[in-house]
Parts: sequence; C-alpha cells; structure tokens
Amino acid sequence: MNPGSSWIQEFWRIALLVAVAWVAGSVFDQVVLFLLLALLAYTFRNLFNLQRLANWLGDPNTEEIPIRFGVWGDIYSRIARVARRQAQREKRLSALLQEYTSSTSALPDAAVALDAEGRIRWFNDAASRLLGFQAAKDIGQPLLNLLRAPEMVSFFHKRDHGASLQITAPGNAQRQLEVRTTPYGEGQTLFLAQDITERLQHERMRKDFVANVSHELRTPLTVISGFVENLQADEQTDPRLMRPLELMSQQAERMRRIVEDLLLLARLESESTPSQSTEVNVKHLLETIADEGRALRDNSPVIECEIESERKLLGDETQLRSAVTNLMVNAVNHTPVEGRVTLSWQDDGEESRLTVTDTGEGIATEHLPRLTERFYRVDTGRSRELGGTGLGLAIVKHILSRHDANLQIESRLGSGSRFLCVFPASRLAA
Repeated sequence: MNPGSSWIQEFWRIALLVAVAWVAGSVFDQVVLFLLLALLAYTFRNLFNLQRLANWLGDPNTEEIPIRFGVWGDIYSRIARVARRQAQREKRLSALLQEYTSSTSALPDAAVALDAEGRIRWFNDAASRLLGFQAAKDIGQPLLNLLRAPEMVSFFHKRDHGASLQITAPGNAQRQLEVRTTPYGEGQTLFLAQDITERLQHERMRKDFVANVSHELRTPLTVISGFVENLQADEQTDPRLMRPLELMSQQAERMRRIVEDLLLLARLESESTPSQSTEVNVKHLLETIADEGRALRDNSPVIECEIESERKLLGDETQLRSAVTNLMVNAVNHTPVEGRVTLSWQDDGEESRLTVTDTGEGIATEHLPRLTERFYRVDTGRSRELGGTGLGLAIVKHILSRHDANLQIESRLGSGSRFLCVFPASRLAA
C-alpha cells in the first residue's frame, strides 16, 4: 500500500466522522457532545489497535497481519517487511556462525577466545583434548586460573603477540605445547596452542644422530690423518704419492673441521642459554680478532676496528669469539687485497650493534635469506677452495640467539657486505 494514499484515506475517514457527528449533533441540538463522542470513539479505536500491535510485536507472524488497510495496515506491513529482513539476516548469521564453529572445531590446534579481562568465552574441541578444558565449568573462568605455570603467567602478561612459549600440557607431562596469542575485536585475545611433541622428538633424534655420527667420525679421521702424516714424513715414500697424500691430508682436515662444527652446532642446540655469563670486553675482543685476521694470510685486506662504546656484553666470551671470528674470516676470504674489513661496536642506550663490514664482491639479494642455512653456499667451488664448511653462519645465528641477539645481513653484488649483530639492552653490563 502506498503510504501517501493510506494517510489520505485516514484523513477522509476523520473528516467523514466529524461530518456525521456534526449532522447528528445538529439534529439533536448537541453538536459539541456528538463531536466529543466521535473523538472518544476514534481515540478508543486507536488505543485498541495499539494494544493489538503490542500483542502482535511480542510474537510477530509476518504471514498473518491483523489489519491490511489504512494507516494501521501500512504500519503492520512495514514492520512485517523489517521483521522478514531481520529473520533472513539472522538465518544467514546463524549459518555463518555454525560454519565458523564447525571449521574451528575441526582445527588440530587448540583455540581459546578470551575477553578483555582474560576470561574464557569459547574454545574448540582441540582445547578440550590438549588443555583439558571442560565447557560446563571452564567457560567464564580466567585462563590463568587453569594454566598456572609461572612462565605462562609471565608470557600472558607481556602481551607480546609475536612471541611463542613452550609449555608442558596440563595433566600430561609427556606432551609439549607451543602457545601464542593474537589480538582481535576490542581488547579480546585468541589463545592458540599447538602440540609439538612429535616435532620435538624428531628434532631430538636429528640432533642425537648428528652428534653421534660426528663423534664416530672423529676416531677414523684421526687414524687416517695419522697414517697420511707418517707417509708424508717417511723418506722412503714414493715421490709420486706425495701429491695424492697432500690431497688426502687436506680433505681429512676439511672433514675434521666439518665434524668439529657439527659437534659445536649440536652443543649449541642442546641448550637455550649460554653455559656461563660473564662481562665480555668487546673492545679487547674485536682488537684480538682483528690481529688474528691480519695473520690469516700474507695478502689479507686492511682490517680495522671502530669502537664507539665502552659497554661490555653479558655472555659467553668463547662463543662470542667464535661467532665474530666466523664473520671476520668470511669477510677476509671474500675481500680483495686492496679492500677493507671493519669491525665496529656501537651503543645507543637501548641496544648495541656489533658489525662486520667488508668491501668485497658482495652477495646477490636472492641468496641472503638462506645464508644461515647449514651447508648453504653461494659459490660452492670457491667456498671449498677457501676451506669453508658451510656451517659458519649457522653457528653464528645459534650463538646470537642464545645471547638474545639477532643477525641482520645487508649486501649487494659489487658493493660489499654488512653483518650486523644486534644485542638488547638486557645483555649490556651496567
């Protein structure tokens, strides 16, 4: 019905009612009384319709409208249309919610929705399996009431959504979980937990395998090297064998370095923090390593130190020396005689930077993300020729990680390379 026409019709009904009351009042000489009675009748009719509308709104049936004509019919029609649209929206939202619930319930990882105060609003089936949550009693509970480990409390209050934490599953000491948080909505948090037990077992098996194989290789390598040295020192050895013996000695030495690096990596991976933490004089450390670098070869490039801070580092000096030495040796090996290698130490109060910069041939951009992978080489032939094992940068990365630092690599072909070790303020001595 057209809203304009319904109001016109209502106007003419009122006009007709007034006219009838006027005529009747004129006949009985009671115009005011009849007009008042007409007004009361119109008012009671509207009150009756309002009551009927209120009853209908309590449970609106859009298919059965009490009045289909006039202003009231127009009102009912409009409300019915809105109700139908609302019902359709609710149906779509219900379907989406059901689909979302089904998909999240099928996730293998635990997902727990928390409100702004950290109370549990919802969790999926995996949370029941991995965390032992029960919907009947745990909905509405603060998460930290159920996961009370001190490291979990500290992790949750830090609100570091880019970090993760490894914890033992509640009620199952054999299961290890990796948990993380992510914000959503207005102050709400999604708590995620992944079962990493199998992954940790595989990593442990791999580490044990590497360590055991490396240990087993040390003895035969020592025996081979010993026999080769004896044959080289024996004056009765055929001169024609000298070249093969020299190559055997070189390869045995290379194998020994690989074994030593693998053992070091296995040792670094077995612990998450340095075995000792002392104040390391970085200035003295860099100057010593620079002197060693100058003695690497007769035609080494210029090696200099730029010390802009007197702050000392808290960490394992032996491991830090190994990391910086690896970076320095790489820089020297890939820098021409007329080039320059710079070891620098800077501090801005919030973090400190230990940098090894060279003016060598540089590294193509596509290689940079993979440089810290084990045995990854940009130029395999040259790396072996220079005696590299392909494990140096992997060792550097692990050592820095154990010192809460990170390694940043900047390089371009023909423009040299810059290896930046960034240490947080917590690693600086007072």
